[in-house]
Amino acid sequence: MGGKVSKKNRQLLTIIGLCVLLIALIIVFFVATKHKDNSEKKEEAGNNIELYSIKESDIAELHFKNSTAELTFVKNKNKWVLKDDTKYSLDQSKVETLISDVKKMSATSEVTSNCTDLSQYGLKEPALQVDITDKDGNKKTLTAGDESVAGEGRYAYIDNDTKKVYMVESAFASDFETTKKELKAEATAAPASAAPTETPVK
Repeated sequence: MGGKVSKKNRQLLTIIGLCVLLIALIIVFFVATKHKDNSEKKEEAGNNIELYSIKESDIAELHFKNSTAELTFVKNKNKWVLKDDTKYSLDQSKVETLISDVKKMSATSEVTSNCTDLSQYGLKEPALQVDITDKDGNKKTLTAGDESVAGEGRYAYIDNDTKKVYMVESAFASDFETTKKELKAEATAAPASAAPTETPVK
């Protein structure tokens, strides 16, 4: 009888031991995976080259030019308006998206530090040019050209430094493929007037 109990106990201890080992392996796996993800994120962030950064609240003017439009926005009483048409009602969220896209810019790599032919990067006739001016009159210019064949991003240079060509993420450029009409705020429908109540006939 005692031998049977002892055997069951050994089996139980074996099962418990295996469960503890399995749990330990799962914990080690998740810790290792998290550490790897954090390391990759740090490495990716460390490899990025910060080209410029402007505090959004300091931006006073945004100008952009591409194949679809050329527009300039200025801040007027905490509201974005068109510089040449201040009465035009703009969708503020769409303008703020454009601001957010370019208030800071980082490059994933420096393609060349001695560019002699901008046309090979699509920068002689750029796809997009953005000028950002802060409250103190300091201006940053981002000039973006072709997307890379490998899909790594878009070629760009900053200000007038045409010698240095960088690779930047290209997603932001699609937000600038817009027009004055598309940036117009939608008219708010006037509330329907209440129907007149009829006086009951006595």
